[in-house]
Amino acid sequence: MKRKMITTVTLAFSLAMASSFCSFAGQWKQDATGWFYQNTDGSYLSGGWYWVDGKSYYFDGQGYCLSSTTTPDGYTVDESGAWTVDGAVQSREAEVLVSNTKVSIPNGYDWERQEDGNSITLNEKNGSEKAVLVMAIQEESISEVRSLFGEEALKMVSDEVIQEIALEYVGSMQEVSSTTKSLSNGAWYCYSFKAIDGDGKDVPVEFYTNFTGSEIRVIVILEGAGREFTSSDEFVQNCIR
Repeated sequence: MKRKMITTVTLAFSLAMASSFCSFAGQWKQDATGWFYQNTDGSYLSGGWYWVDGKSYYFDGQGYCLSSTTTPDGYTVDESGAWTVDGAVQSREAEVLVSNTKVSIPNGYDWERQEDGNSITLNEKNGSEKAVLVMAIQEESISEVRSLFGEEALKMVSDEVIQEIALEYVGSMQEVSSTTKSLSNGAWYCYSFKAIDGDGKDVPVEFYTNFTGSEIRVIVILEGAGREFTSSDEFVQNCIR
């Protein structure tokens, strides 16, 4: 694979690791004081902005949602507590295109498109740092490689892409296992790696690759898929089309 392409991928993954956004899954509740939001693990949103069901709300230090006011950082919220600009409620997109790949953004994540235009990061902030990178690498020779050498050759291409990403990003990242999985949205090559963070702790990183048309779709998942999914497999087959 071309070094320039791998460098772009590595930069995007670095940004995914470094950034995070506030968003959760759970349910609204109300008491005599006001409305609050309880997460699925029993904790409560408090002390800042959070995305809930596609809208952004500000919760005070006690966990109550502010409404019909200006937040401490100067933004306006309406009677329901939703963030507004010039009276219009601000919402996030629920579905994003990455080249020809359609990515459904699950509740509990926000997203940001990277400068290369063909990758996005999905980030969660819930006390841990979880990030997902979705990228589409254009490679016109995929169909030719498949027709001439078969699926085994594509597995070799996949191995090279993942090894270079892992090497370029950390260098000390170690592969733990690899396998091929047939998910509802196609066949995926799946890799488990172990990296070392700045505190010397092991950080699990999972890679998924899939070949479609002239694209290599790569999913990089740091520390699991997130609260709404029981596994990274479930994340990939529910969110990638």
